[in-house]
Parts: sequence; C-alpha cells; structure tokens
Amino acid sequence: QARLQLLRASAKAPLGRAIWPARLLGLLGVRLGSLACRREMQMARCETLNALANDLREVDKVLQGTKQQHDGLKGALEKFIEVMPKPLTVVTLNLQYFSSYPKDEKKARDKLKEALGGPNPPDVICVQEGLASKDVLKDVGFKLMICTGKEGIAQSVREMVYSDAAALKACPEQYHDELLCNQLYLREGSQWVVEDRGAERIASETVLQGGGSRVHGPLAIRSMCWLKLRWPGASTPAAFVMCTHITGGRFEDQYFIQQLAEERHRQPEKCINVFRNRKGARDDDVGILVGDFNATETYKVGGPMSGYFKFGIASSEGVKSDAEKAGLTSPEAIEDAFKVYMVSPFKAIEAQDWTFAYGEEVGISSGFGHLIDHMALSRKVPVKKAEIIFLTNQKTKDAAEDTDLVITDHNAVKVSFAI
Repeated sequence: QARLQLLRASAKAPLGRAIWPARLLGLLGVRLGSLACRREMQMARCETLNALANDLREVDKVLQGTKQQHDGLKGALEKFIEVMPKPLTVVTLNLQYFSSYPKDEKKARDKLKEALGGPNPPDVICVQEGLASKDVLKDVGFKLMICTGKEGIAQSVREMVYSDAAALKACPEQYHDELLCNQLYLREGSQWVVEDRGAERIASETVLQGGGSRVHGPLAIRSMCWLKLRWPGASTPAAFVMCTHITGGRFEDQYFIQQLAEERHRQPEKCINVFRNRKGARDDDVGILVGDFNATETYKVGGPMSGYFKFGIASSEGVKSDAEKAGLTSPEAIEDAFKVYMVSPFKAIEAQDWTFAYGEEVGISSGFGHLIDHMALSRKVPVKKAEIIFLTNQKTKDAAEDTDLVITDHNAVKVSFAI
C-alpha cells in the first residue's frame, strides 16, 4: 500500500519537485528497520529451534535407553518364566489288580485318556495294585519309570489276597499268578526330569496267626517305590515322590489285634526315613508320600470305618479269639483297638511333622464311601488344586453313578503342587 501511494503521488507531482526522493528515503528507512527486526526474530527463532532440537535429541537418547532397558527386562523376565517351575501334578491310582477293568480294552483306554488328559494332565502317576506284566498307561502317554515287581519286591495276586476264593474269582484267572506291585509313571512331554529312582520293602516278616477260618502264614510283602524329580535349568528344590500301599484291607484287617497297629505305624516311618536319608539332600527338597492307606484319616464312631468294623470285622471268630487272648472283653474295647489300628499310619506321619495335602473336602476315593488314598508332605507346599477323578461308582444301594465306565474300585485323586 505504501509503495502504491508513493507511485500515485509521484505521478501527480510536477517534475522537479522533491516529493519522490523524500518519500522514497522515508519508506526505505521503514523497510530497512523492518528487515533488521525480522532478522533478529529469525535468529532468535533459529536459536530456539536449535535448542529444542538438542532437547529432543537428548529425550530420544533417554527413550532409546529406556527401550533397551525395557527390552532387557522383558527378555530377562521371559527367561525367568521359562525356567520357573510349573506346578508338579501328581495322581494316585489304585488299579485293583484289574479285577474291575473293562474287557473292552479300547473303551478302557479312551476312558483313561479322558481321565488323565485335559488342560492339566498329571506329570506323575502313582499306581498301587498294578501288575508287573500289564502296562495300560503306556498307550495314554505315560512311561513306566519304576515297578516294585521288576525290582523283586512283590508277590503274586494269589499271595497278596491270601488265596481268598472270592477275591480270586473277581480277578481274571490269567492274572492270579502275576506280580502285584506299586509303580511310578512319568508323562511323556513332562518337563520335570527324573534324577534318581528306587524301591524299598517296608513290611516286616511278621507271621499271622490263623484260626477262626483265617489263614496262617507270613504277612504279605508291602513296598514303596520313589522318584526324585527336578525342574530343568533352575536351582530349585527336588520333589521326592514316593508311592506305597500300607498293610490293611479286608484280608489283613481281621488280624488287627496281632500287633498290626504297630506294623501300620512303622511302614510310613520307613518311607519317611528313605526321604531323610536321600543323597544330595537340600533343606528345601519336598517329600510327597502317596498311596492307599486302607483307612480314613479320622475314625468316627458311627462313621464309614466304624460301620465297616461292625459289619465285616467284629463278627469274625478269629477276631473274637484274638480279643479274648488280649483281654479285650467288651465290644467297645475291641472297636477302640481297631480304631488305633486304622489311624496308626496317620499318627506316625504326624509324629514326623509331615502334613496332608488334602482331607475329606476333596471327596471319596474308595467304592465304599471312604477317602483312603492320601498324599502327605514333608513341608508346607502350596496346593494349586486337588480333585477326584471318577473311575468307580459307589457300591451302596441306590447311589447315583459317578462314571459311565468303571475302571477300578477306587477313584483317582489329582493334586497340583507349586514347588
């Protein structure tokens, strides 16, 4: 606009007048002042932008360093998670020397696959009353790690049931002279590593006195087999899993007055001593004693074990004879002695400061309404989950079915330990 005004004024002014030079010089002064101002502003802006750029470069360096630290921490965490042990999942399973096992092997295999599979399959299966000659878990993804039959600490089915005709009739004849044993299996693909294994005899050489239709002869052999397991790539405690089947059950319960309470007390003690005398022991190692104890942890008058005593034991002529010799003159005194006999393994375990992983809240493990399959721990270990796997139905009248295919007369129990 100023330039246009100057041009218009110059065009109207007569020649020789001084309006052009004067106006021009004035406008040039204003223009020169504006340029200087702009130059200063541009320089200030450049300095500000340079300072900002430097700050941004420093921020970028900090962010890059933080990212590297984040990536490093993430990698370390991933490695830590990789080596951190997953829970050790253990199952106890009594196969009842295949007396209830389905004749249809495919259906039985499918049932076992379903029961022992899923999102949380067991790492270790502790088998009681298996047969050294029959491996049904191989086909469902488990590898036999140790068998007391193969270790020479076992007797035949016939010997273990004291040649009882009813028991032998329920068992397929081809199995009568096969070795009855405890076994430990590891799941194919389990990350737990077996570092050691072994087997021990835990029964004494007590001779049972017959009479009253009972057989006379040595107490059947009882054993315990064990695995030492550890999570790979980590400095973690070892898990020492022991599988056993304590003296007891309907063949031996009728001899309970003949110092069998002491026998049942000593057997878990022997198992615990094997753990305490293990090689390369660490204070934080965990002992897990698993198996069929042939009894509930507590004995309640009027409860299932008391009912079993009154129905199947108290009326035995042999028991009456033993009671008379022992000076037990009343039914109450005889039942008190039976109670001591039944709970003696639990008292032995408690005396060693071991505890149980679960109690009656988990459910029933036998087909006769009892929880007789247990897991005891050398120290407190968080139990992630404990549950019953239904493999049998209750034998009481009008009881609802728990499974559509019976495998044994026991339910399995599955427990996950955070070791």
